Amino acid sequence: MQIEPGETKTMHWTAEKTGINPFYCSNFCSALHQEMQGYIEVRAKGSPQAAVVHPDAKTIAEIHAQLAAK
Repeated sequence: MQIEPGETKTMHWTAEKTGINPFYCSNFCSALHQEMQGYIEVRAKGSPQAAVVHPDAKTIAEIHAQLAAK
């Protein structure tokens, strides 16, 4: 999906398992392109919802290591 400046769009996605999934923009648009990334945490249905938290550098490194090992 491509989102233009000022637009919002909704994407429906069915997760296959719980865990943390990184996402990033693959369409270069500006010098801030590297900032266009984030994480989606998938939890089992009915589990408590956490407040929005930005992961620290150590957690991000651990996530990337786990993904690289797959």
